[in-house]
Amino acid sequence: MRFRIKLALAVTGMVMATMAHADGFGVDAKIGTLGYGAEIGYRFNDYLGLHTGINTGSYDFDKEDAGIDYSYGMDFDTLPILIDWYVFGGGFRLTGGFVSNDNKLSGKASGALDIGDGTYTTTATSDISFDKSSTYVGLGWGGVPSSRNGFGMSFDLGVLIHGSPKATLSAAGVSPDDLAQEQAS
Repeated sequence: MRFRIKLALAVTGMVMATMAHADGFGVDAKIGTLGYGAEIGYRFNDYLGLHTGINTGSYDFDKEDAGIDYSYGMDFDTLPILIDWYVFGGGFRLTGGFVSNDNKLSGKASGALDIGDGTYTTTATSDISFDKSSTYVGLGWGGVPSSRNGFGMSFDLGVLIHGSPKATLSAAGVSPDDLAQEQAS
């Protein structure tokens, strides 16, 4: 995944670098539900633009409750390639495209755990991943700042369609039947 991101950014960077002095080219930083990131984009005319970038970030949470230690983590790693259609030639736009998606969720619980029909003193781990190639659709206002104005604000509201999550559950010393029953519930 890391190689694909580096390759895509390098190719995109070379293409966009040739447009760096052209009106409509821009670079920005962003913060959102997919983490923090950076984008480069080009607005071909009043109605059509293209942008790509990288989003990354993580969040970890630890808690102890009723003698059980819980640890959760979310890791964000996406690379979008998106087309913007500025419907009226102004700031309002519809956006769509593809996203290389390496977002993951993980969790761990340690202590006396009820798993399936049994109680075990163990550590259970769970990992959730999503389709690596996802689709994005959204709408927004504004876009990547251009060399004309240098600064701007934008708003995006969209959906990353990443398919059904893939979950795994493991715990040492737990009967395979209890583990399968717990994973099915």
